[in-house]
Amino acid sequence: MDCRTFESKIPAYIAGQLKLDEMQDFLDHAATCSECYDELEITYSVMQGIRQLDNEDGLSADVTISLDSSLYFARERVHRWVLARVIKYALTTAAFWSILSTLWFQVRFWLERLL
Repeated sequence: MDCRTFESKIPAYIAGQLKLDEMQDFLDHAATCSECYDELEITYSVMQGIRQLDNEDGLSADVTISLDSSLYFARERVHRWVLARVIKYALTTAAFWSILSTLWFQVRFWLERLL
């Protein structure tokens, strides 16, 4: 992901509207590009400040901790999504080979009965 694409996806990330595959690219870029991370931090701080003022709860002490927490939970969601995809593919592959081997043994059994 390039910096321009990253910056265009910041509002969607903050609103929780990124798809998991987009979020994975987004988080990878945020971890490797300090300028984009700084842009995310600024935008997140402003959005959180506005949200807190709208709720009349006052401003929290540290928005950076809130951003770090948000990024941590986003990484956890992406990690679970990737793990679920790997498990799905592993189970699909195991089912395919089970069906294929069952079919192979059934064909061998039929051929032995014919001969």
